[in-house]
Amino acid sequence: MPLPGQQRLQRMATHPPSTHQHPPVTHPKAPSTSDSLPHCTLELALEIIVNIYHQFAPREGKDDFLSLKDMTELLKSQAPTFLAACNRNRPNYMKELFKKADVDKTGQLTFEEFTKVFALLADDTHRLSHGEDRCGPDHD
Repeated sequence: MPLPGQQRLQRMATHPPSTHQHPPVTHPKAPSTSDSLPHCTLELALEIIVNIYHQFAPREGKDDFLSLKDMTELLKSQAPTFLAACNRNRPNYMKELFKKADVDKTGQLTFEEFTKVFALLADDTHRLSHGEDRCGPDHD
């Protein structure tokens, strides 16, 4: 029996909301299973994150990077709750966040650099799940 939300995650992973040049990421079947579905909720969630990243990464050529504009569009459409908290909707927040994530200072984010942004989203969601202050220091 699927875990709560797992069926929705499965639909999202196999049917991303928009088309892009990157094929959706799928994990190979584990040798011990006969189905073609991801093996656990975490694998499914990770596939979805990669597929969302690819929806906003440039669609021409072999680029697999996010510009400031791409990252802004991704967060505005996929993380409005995150942006609404802690004065994150201030004018320069996106530029500041992008600059912190752009470790190699190329003006574009690799997927690895984007994971720094994703970590903030995950932490915010974790704080929400505990009813903690989303804007204060971490208590973990």
